[in-house]
Amino acid sequence: MPDKAIVIGAGIIGLATARALASRGVAVTVLERGPKAQGASIRNFGMIWPVGQPEGAMYEMAMSSRSIWEQIGKEAKIWYDPVGSVHLAYNKEEWNVLEEMATLMGHRNYS
Repeated sequence: MPDKAIVIGAGIIGLATARALASRGVAVTVLERGPKAQGASIRNFGMIWPVGQPEGAMYEMAMSSRSIWEQIGKEAKIWYDPVGSVHLAYNKEEWNVLEEMATLMGHRNYS
């Protein structure tokens, strides 16, 4: 493991990488092209979203990521919302997709 690293980008992936390296004792410098992050993490609302992950390794990794984000929010005293999200169905086909997802995840039918 190197003693120093440079991470390009202060979005969720860059900061997650920087955190993982720093937790292993690496001195990390994060470079961002602007005064604040504005790439994919912002376009995607900075969400850590385990919904839709299949049971097993992918779901466990998503939940671990969510836990890390919650821990960072608490430690940094920054706002985060661990509650979830709202999904709207604008037509019957979209509603069917939401019902199928709820069924696959073991939730009750909301129709």
